[in-house]
Amino acid sequence: MRIAIFSNAYKPAISGVVTSISLFRKGLEAAGHAVHIFCPEYEDYEDREPYVFRFPALDLSEPWNVSIVVPIRNLMEPAVRGVRPAVIHSQHPILMGDLAISFRRRLGVPLVFTFHTQYDKYAQLYSPLAPRLAERITDELVGRYLRHCDHIITPTESIRQKVMETWAPRAGITVVPTPVDIPVVDEAEVATVRHRLALEGERLLVYVGRLAPEKGLDLLLEAFHELIQDRSDVRLALVGRGPSEEKLRSMAGELGIASKVSFTGAVPHEEVAPYYAAGDLFVFTSQTETQGLVLIEAMAAGRPVVAVQAPGPADILAEGGGVLVEPDPAAFARAVAELLREEGRRWTLAKEARRAARRYSIAGATEGLLRAYQAALDNIIPEECGP
Repeated sequence: MRIAIFSNAYKPAISGVVTSISLFRKGLEAAGHAVHIFCPEYEDYEDREPYVFRFPALDLSEPWNVSIVVPIRNLMEPAVRGVRPAVIHSQHPILMGDLAISFRRRLGVPLVFTFHTQYDKYAQLYSPLAPRLAERITDELVGRYLRHCDHIITPTESIRQKVMETWAPRAGITVVPTPVDIPVVDEAEVATVRHRLALEGERLLVYVGRLAPEKGLDLLLEAFHELIQDRSDVRLALVGRGPSEEKLRSMAGELGIASKVSFTGAVPHEEVAPYYAAGDLFVFTSQTETQGLVLIEAMAAGRPVVAVQAPGPADILAEGGGVLVEPDPAAFARAVAELLREEGRRWTLAKEARRAARRYSIAGATEGLLRAYQAALDNIIPEECGP
């Protein structure tokens, strides 16, 4: 089968969506399918993999980690028609997502959409002056997009339920979690990371992800400030970059914790595993995730998770491997302090984490994705087809 993936982001950008595309491509190709990716270009980046089609874009990699594609259908039509896809798989409801709808109509092939993001929460965060209005507009935009889809993928059951309750789409919905592919990390790599962070027998809390408003990192810094009032032997590493970095650095300074917080900058996905392994706990305060791929990656590395109670983390931690906490700095700090004290409980959670992460294998997740593609092929919505 030939699959055309339309995305507003791909390598060298670092994000959950990019990781999802990359890992599913690996699984699909291993299963004998051809994957063609349509995405924006980035300045000074050359692809090392075949069948990646780049189109003109405004490169905002610094600091936004994004390149905004210029969605001109005529530029893409020869490449898309040349691929002759059996399925179009859209990763976003705008820009490249709009073009995916257009080619769905012109080629008469099914459109599959992955619901990666809680778009309503993002709209509220990025429209502080009129959050309710932004939420309503976003809900309408997403609902309109879903009406064009022949099948919808959600990474967790709770997000599937939300999509059903909010939009009641005609298309079927399949839960397909994003897989993980964590390499074996040797102790030398872990030691290198700890040396880089200048750790001397200190406990380490690790966060991996974008430094952006939707990640709730203000809460994390406040909780860390609470924690070190009683635990001066703890450090926090924020692995990633994003538009909130300078604000977070300033906040750390104002709280008097700057010497205890390490900002590592962006780390390529294939090099991030030693950072997970170097930590004692993985900490996560985002309430906007549909899944939280970094949670699974941390668990696969055997690191217990402390996360804020939210749909994505609740699904991931349903089989153990960590604790969920109300979105309150004091409560979060207490939960971290308890796990740092209770070594036996921490090791139990580490075992649970590794066991729970096994169900996110690339092969297993790819089987689920292929079932979703087949459902789309079997149930194209007729009234949305045509030129």
